[in-house]
Amino acid sequence: MQIYIVFEYIILKQYILVPLFDFRYKTSSPIIAIFESLKQPQMKCKSIVTILLCLFCHVISAQSFPPLKYLVQKPAITSPHPPVIILLHGYGSNEADLFALKDNLPKNFLVISVRGPFPVAKDAYQWYRRETINNDLKTSSLLIQNFITDIVNKYHADAGNVYLSGFSQGAMLTYEVGLNAPQLLKGIAPLSGRLVESMKPQEAPSEALKKLRIFVGHGDADNRILYSQGVDAVNYLKKLQLSPEFHTYKGMTHSISEQELKDLAAWLNDHT
Repeated sequence: MQIYIVFEYIILKQYILVPLFDFRYKTSSPIIAIFESLKQPQMKCKSIVTILLCLFCHVISAQSFPPLKYLVQKPAITSPHPPVIILLHGYGSNEADLFALKDNLPKNFLVISVRGPFPVAKDAYQWYRRETINNDLKTSSLLIQNFITDIVNKYHADAGNVYLSGFSQGAMLTYEVGLNAPQLLKGIAPLSGRLVESMKPQEAPSEALKKLRIFVGHGDADNRILYSQGVDAVNYLKKLQLSPEFHTYKGMTHSISEQELKDLAAWLNDHT
C-alpha cells in the first residue's frame, strides 16, 4: 500500500503541484488548486488525468488489504431481509469492543462489528495513522464501502436499511463514508467524533446525501475529541442542508453511555 501512496504523491507533484504552485492561484491548498486548474483550458486535461490516477491509486491500495475481519450477531427477530448496523471501533481497539453493545441495539437488526485495517499492537487496530490520515481515511472508506456491499449480499440484508456507526476514530470514518458514499447507507451515527477537511464533499450535496439520516452523540466533558469539535461537525452538516439529530451527554467523557445507547436504539427504530 505504501508504494501506491508514494506513486500517488509523485503523480500529484509532477502534474499538479509543480505547475500550479507558481502562485497562479494564490492558494496553499492542493485541492483548491486542482479544482481551479479545471477552469483553465491548458490545465484541464492534466488535472482530470491526475484526479483519475489518484483515485485509481486509492482503489488499488484498498484492494491490497486482506478482507476485513468482523463479528456478527444475527437478528433475534428474523425477517427475509433484515436491517443492518455496522460498527467501527476507536483507536487501539478491535472488533470485540463495540460488539459488546449488540444487546442494546434493536432485536431485528443484523449487527456487524469490524476490525480496522492498520495494526497498532497485539489485538489493537486503527482506521488511520496520524502521519497519513487523509490517505488512510480514503483507503479505509473504500474498504468499508466494499464491505457494506459484501455484507448485504452475504446475509441478504436490506440494502435500503444499512446504518453505519462508529466511536472516536470509527466516528470519523463514519463521517467519511456517509458524506462521500451516501448511496450505500440509510443513516450514520458518529459517536464522539469530528470532521477533518478532507472528508468534506467537493460538490453540492447529492440527493442521496440529502436523504441521509444522521444521529450524532457527544459528551460535553470529552477531553480527547472535544465537545466543540462535535458541535463544529454538526454545524457543517447543517450548512449542507442536512438535518442531524444531535445529542449532548452532560458530564460524559470520551466514552459511550447507557443513555446514549438507548437514544441510538430509539433512533434506529424510528427510522427503520
